[in-house]
Amino acid sequence: MKILFLTHLKDDAQAVNDIINDSLLHGLRENHGVDVVDYPGAWYMYKDEINKRSFDISKLWGSGFTYYDNLANYNSVDRTDIKKKIESNFFDYIIYGSFTRSNIFFEQSLKSKSKIILIDGEDNINLHFNKNEKIIFFKRELIETKSNVFPINVTIPKRKIINEINLNPKNILAPLIPHRYKTYIYKKENDYYNMWKDSLFGVTYVHGGWWEAVRYYEMLMNGCIPLILDIKNCPDKTLTKLPKEKLVKIFEDFSWILSQENPFRIYKKKFLNFERISSYLYHLFKKKYDSKKLLEEFPEVNNYRKDLLEHTKKYLTTEHIADYVIKTSEKFYSR
Repeated sequence: MKILFLTHLKDDAQAVNDIINDSLLHGLRENHGVDVVDYPGAWYMYKDEINKRSFDISKLWGSGFTYYDNLANYNSVDRTDIKKKIESNFFDYIIYGSFTRSNIFFEQSLKSKSKIILIDGEDNINLHFNKNEKIIFFKRELIETKSNVFPINVTIPKRKIINEINLNPKNILAPLIPHRYKTYIYKKENDYYNMWKDSLFGVTYVHGGWWEAVRYYEMLMNGCIPLILDIKNCPDKTLTKLPKEKLVKIFEDFSWILSQENPFRIYKKKFLNFERISSYLYHLFKKKYDSKKLLEEFPEVNNYRKDLLEHTKKYLTTEHIADYVIKTSEKFYSR
């Protein structure tokens, strides 16, 4: 199977990396090797090319953690004569990794016999896509129902997932708090991962009106349970690969641990309310837990962590999402 993966990179690109684009490209390369041609080359995902360019990966979104060093042999991919190959129907699939940012060669792609896949991983719920309903489209933050539009999630490389949970973590709640930037102290990927490994739970919430966040997956792949505020209100077609029902139950059963924390430390202003402040004051002089005592009284927490880790290995990998996109597209185009 020959696949052309057209990335969002272009001369006026405001951001180098795009997580949905990058995670899907990685999964396709893992599943199909050099038969997947990324063009223009997503050089920031190739460790050898980053070294060659002496590029500072901290300039990438998320400091380049999780995704930047997973591909190798940048020059082993044949990126020559792309336009000509499209016109001669060389590719079975042409995938636009971020159609809203770049639609290079789209006119030629429409005239070819290749199957076209459009991806939108933007931070919004708007459907920015070609109106041709004969073309399949994958949308992050999907809330609408359309016959040619399907949901897509963030995913993570399989090799980054731990084998087993840390049975004796020191933190009940992870010290990194979303959008509390003074807690973003981790300069090395391993230090960042170790923080999640050493924590039972991590608090996180919807920011800017969209649900998706890479940190859910980075928590899960390191054996930390995400406590996602308002997860029960997540739309059905969003975060479809996450075990939402289980995460809802966990939040309902264990969100009380947030009452042990100063609410001014863990909530942004929009989530800070009288109820949460009162709950903290009420629990101020009540029994306090450390991670060891909590696990002794609630051993099911480690069972949840193990179950969630297995779910991550099975459903939240880049290989899985790449397989899902190709199989869904095959079924769509065979109608």
